[in-house]
Amino acid sequence: MYAQLIEQAEKYLTTLYAQDNYAAQLKRLLAELLAAGESNADAACRALKLSRRTLQRRLRAEKTSFQKVLNEVRAVLAVNYLSDGRLKALEVAMLLGYSSISSFTTAFKSWYDMPPATYRDKFLGA
Repeated sequence: MYAQLIEQAEKYLTTLYAQDNYAAQLKRLLAELLAAGESNADAACRALKLSRRTLQRRLRAEKTSFQKVLNEVRAVLAVNYLSDGRLKALEVAMLLGYSSISSFTTAFKSWYDMPPATYRDKFLGA
């Protein structure tokens, strides 16, 4: 199952490799960090070899923030993971770095205006 999750994350990453700015670099990195269970700014800064303040400045210059980029990555990966019928919503939530299913459901509703279960039923026929 881990290999399939990596494969899904890599598919998402290939779409990002065409872009070359700090936000895109951070998106690629966050997809990898989420798979490893680390989705915080400190881990990202260590991997990018930047101070937290420098990362903030560079992202602000691109009119974004760490939290916005993290949410974008989570939103895309959530749909990818939910399309795998073998993964339960709780497993998807944990893979995306959420501590509870309710936090994940709230975030998913904010992105797609429906809970994950409804998304699966409506679009994936699961």
